[in-house]
Order: sequence, then C-alpha cells, then structure tokens
Amino acid sequence: MVLALPHLDPGVAPTMQPSQDDELQKQYLDLLQMKKELEESCKKKDELLHDAQRALAEERDKRETAEREKQLLEERCEELQQKLKLIEITFKKSMIQLKKEMEERENLQREQDERIRRLEAQMNALTANKQNAKNYCFSKIIANDKEENSLEPSWWCKICMLINELFSLITRFFTCG
Repeated sequence: MVLALPHLDPGVAPTMQPSQDDELQKQYLDLLQMKKELEESCKKKDELLHDAQRALAEERDKRETAEREKQLLEERCEELQQKLKLIEITFKKSMIQLKKEMEERENLQREQDERIRRLEAQMNALTANKQNAKNYCFSKIIANDKEENSLEPSWWCKICMLINELFSLITRFFTCG
C-alpha cells in the first residue's frame, strides 16, 4: 500500500498555522510509523504463510512417500502370500508323494520280511534234512560197507553232499548281501 504525502519543502509557504503544522507532522509521523508496522506485519504474515506452505509441502511429501512405501509393502505382502500359497501347495504335494513312497517302502519291507521268513524256514528245513541225511547217509555207508566193500559212495550220499553244498552256497549268498 502506497501513501502519498505532501512534501515538506522549505520553499513552500505554509498555508496553515504552526500548531496545525505540528499536528499534521505528528499525524504524518504516526502514519509513517503505522505504515512501517503494517509492512513489518505483512512481512511476518508472508513469512508465516511461506513457512506454513513449506510445512504443508513437507507434510504432503511425507504423506506421498508414506503412501508409496505402503503401496510397495502391500505389493510385497501380496507377492509373499502368493509364494506362501505355492510353497503350501508344493509341500502338500510333497507330503502326498512322501506318504506314497513310504507305503511302497513298507510294502517292499513286508515282502522282503516275508521272503526272509520263507527262506529261513527253508534253511531250517534244509538244516534238518541235512542232519537227517548225514545220519541216514552215515548209516547207509556203514550198511553198504558191511554189505559191499565198494569205495564209491551211494547215490543218497551224493545227494546229501549236493544239498550240503547248496546249503553253504545259500548261506554265503545271504551273509554277503
């Protein structure tokens, strides 16, 4: 705001009386003082307005940054949730496959156990037969020796020896793995 005031030139003749002059000069000085105060007040108001605008801009930037971070975090969260779902699906499939494999192994183990039981029973039977055959073979040899003096063993003794050999081969097979 510009205020036009009369110039106080010394050459200009005063048209008013001195007391009125002093009064006008005092009013003029008061007006100048008010103008100065108004200008300072406007400057302070402009500074406050500028500070408020700067604070609002900073706050807006912070809010926008927070929004961007929030959006990035939400996207990351969604990605992680999708990965978690995929991992859960893979885990469930793996568990199903593992259960199938375990059942197959258990079935194979049962089959192997059954085979081992049968082979043990056969070995026990062979051992018993071997023992019986030895006893029988020995008694036959004695009987044959008494009856005939041949150096050749009987057929029954040969069968017993073959059974013994087979038994030792089976034993080696199972002990070697």
